[in-house]
Amino acid sequence: MPQVTVEKTSKYLILKIPIASFRVGKVAISNRAQNAIDGAIAEGLRDIESGRVFGPFKNVKELKKSLED
Repeated sequence: MPQVTVEKTSKYLILKIPIASFRVGKVAISNRAQNAIDGAIAEGLRDIESGRVFGPFKNVKELKKSLED
């Protein structure tokens, strides 16, 4: 079964999911990778609850304007 790998940079958590897993419909996730995924999701939910988000935007022009302010 294909294995998901997780890479962490200073700003991103990168999940690499093998394309073959989409054909099979299953993928193996190690406990370490699952913990990293769960932690990133929890962090994102805390950001949402604390209001540290932008949007929603009606279009790209609104998004770009918000980044300039």
